[in-house]
Amino acid sequence: MYLLMPPLLAVLFFLYHDALNKHDLFALVTVAVMMLVFEAEKGFWFGSTIVFFTVLSHYLLPKTEQAIRCHVCMRAIFVGLAYPGYWMFMWFVNQVLLLSPPAIDWHMGLYMIIEFLIISVFA
Repeated sequence: MYLLMPPLLAVLFFLYHDALNKHDLFALVTVAVMMLVFEAEKGFWFGSTIVFFTVLSHYLLPKTEQAIRCHVCMRAIFVGLAYPGYWMFMWFVNQVLLLSPPAIDWHMGLYMIIEFLIISVFA
């Protein structure tokens, strides 16, 4: 994998949330399969992205969207929840199960910037 090519986790989160809101089953299944491929490639728990993004989409994002009407701000929130939020979720699960925490490096900041620009184009 190329280090400058992001894994597009925030883009997958945005597409997953969009498919849930539109009740589009085909898009939802397609994005879910892509998230499972991401997990397998990175060595994360099977289904962890689906669980994390579903919890965010049903509980956190509806209240956030009611409070914040700025579309660019919401795109930044998607990216902020996708990378650091998912890393903290995996860290917490691994701590509960007494496993080693997931690795984090400086590329995450670069990926967040690139994916914010990609998601901003979707608006």
